[in-house]
Amino acid sequence: MLKGYKLTEDLTSYERDKVLPLIVAGLRSKVGASKAVSGSYICDTLNASGRLQGYKLNAVKLRKLIQVIRLECALFGVCSSSKGYYLAEGVTDLGECIDSLEQRVRQQQRVIDALNWQKEKLSAVEQLKKL
Repeated sequence: MLKGYKLTEDLTSYERDKVLPLIVAGLRSKVGASKAVSGSYICDTLNASGRLQGYKLNAVKLRKLIQVIRLECALFGVCSSSKGYYLAEGVTDLGECIDSLEQRVRQQQRVIDALNWQKEKLSAVEQLKKL
């Protein structure tokens, strides 16, 4: 769970036992980038289907579910792009997805580095004010 973000909590037993298998089943036929489905489509379709028994799937929970699917290898090669989620047709698709994720991690690290630098400067200013 990410500190300060309640929606990133671990999956509930309902999400793990009922929602996750529905997502896995739906993604099985989405092989190749041309068959990508958006997160909003997945959420809207499942929410409207009546199969979630009153549970409302949202984009944050869907990303958490996709994370669990990837980490636990419940489905191999789950890729994502600006067009949505799909299964890799081969190592090229998976490599492109990995490259995209690595680029995002690098950008987040740049932000962390900038904020740490700002924190150091702010700390120095606060120390000067105490003098």
